[in-house]
Amino acid sequence: MASQKVEMIKTNEIDFDPENPRFYRLNNAHSVQAVIEEMLDDESVQDLMLSIGQKGYFEGEPLLVTQENGRYTVIEGNRRLAAVKLLNSEVLPPSRRNAGVNKIRSEVVVPPPTELPCLLYENRRDVLRYLGYRHITGIKEWDSLSKAKYLAQLREEFYDNLGQQDQMRSLAKDIGSRSDYVAQLLTALALYIKAEDSKFFGLPINAKDVEFSYITTALGYTNISAWLGLEGKTDISMPGLVEENLKRAFSWMFAKDQKGQTILGESRKLADMAAVVTSQDAIAVLDETGSITEAYLYTDGPQAALENALEQASKQVSIVWKMLPKTNPLTANHLSLSETLFDDVKAIRYFLRDKLDD
Repeated sequence: MASQKVEMIKTNEIDFDPENPRFYRLNNAHSVQAVIEEMLDDESVQDLMLSIGQKGYFEGEPLLVTQENGRYTVIEGNRRLAAVKLLNSEVLPPSRRNAGVNKIRSEVVVPPPTELPCLLYENRRDVLRYLGYRHITGIKEWDSLSKAKYLAQLREEFYDNLGQQDQMRSLAKDIGSRSDYVAQLLTALALYIKAEDSKFFGLPINAKDVEFSYITTALGYTNISAWLGLEGKTDISMPGLVEENLKRAFSWMFAKDQKGQTILGESRKLADMAAVVTSQDAIAVLDETGSITEAYLYTDGPQAALENALEQASKQVSIVWKMLPKTNPLTANHLSLSETLFDDVKAIRYFLRDKLDD
């Protein structure tokens, strides 16, 4: 490892880190423009630009960099580097962010730096454990996908020669967590990579549509992990994975309709999804209707589903009856809707009578 002496390095000699876990979703993490757009969208870089433009760059927190072929790569500090490169016009924002970035530039009080304090390390490996301290147990926490990608890097770099249980224990110790939590994150990452490598099974999904925490949470439901063909939520190697069910899960959780809505809707519905996957009838209804609520009614079988639906319909009719005296004026449209309801209820009764008489 190199000496921990701070060096001033020109910003135009420092590149962003394409292997940074937070850039994992990007189609091309080697593209400066893709990184800048990601930063401006999700990393509050504009707030940092405002601070640096008004108060100057705080030199007490150097970038952590490695050097190769005469260029430097920032392993820790991509966000700060992006803010400075935008302020000194070394890189340009995407067109939709032009106005906001130009406004910040116009209000700069302290001239933006063209060189930054850096600590130089021989290789990325020397910085990896520090990243975990800062972004998993520290104050600048990564999202769950970034954490999982980071753990995968640690596992490959430091613990590849160990058995899986020892790997999980070592990783858990590194980040101050439990080994089962580490294994659950890595299992979710393995599922994500499987879907990503399959181009999300041809579904209308891109990487940014995937809320990785939904996958992690879903694995916590025994019914879902078993339905996917996993031995449990910590089955990282996934030898029994049922890809067709993984495709279904992704279509329910992440594929959006024309209104931008998913079938699942929100993470709280994962409990309903866990019930649905135990019933072929419920799964068939969900595939047909795209309604978790309707499919859930079938989890106890078609007979119970019909009984529940009839009970709910009866309750709704009771509500309507109680609303009538309180509604003024009543309209012709109210009457028309009630007549349609009456016809539907009669048809249901006649159908049931005929079937039972047979």
